[in-house]
Amino acid sequence: MTTARGPRFLPFILTGAVLGFLVGAFVATTGRFEDTGSVLAQQGSYTPTAAIGYLGLLAAALFGLAAALVALAVDWWSRRG
Repeated sequence: MTTARGPRFLPFILTGAVLGFLVGAFVATTGRFEDTGSVLAQQGSYTPTAAIGYLGLLAAALFGLAAALVALAVDWWSRRG
């Protein structure tokens, strides 16, 4: 009798969140998607630290969610076979 080994969900989610934070921080520091022509950009902007924090946390949440979905798919696939 063999037992199906599924993934550990917490390492998947934490890895996705850390990668997401790094991606968000990179995007915030490069200013690649900055819209300088909008009304909000003319009123004022976030400090670099705040931008890294906001974008980092948003990307960490999104990447963590994506990693959880990948872990669920791997778990489903491991139980199928």
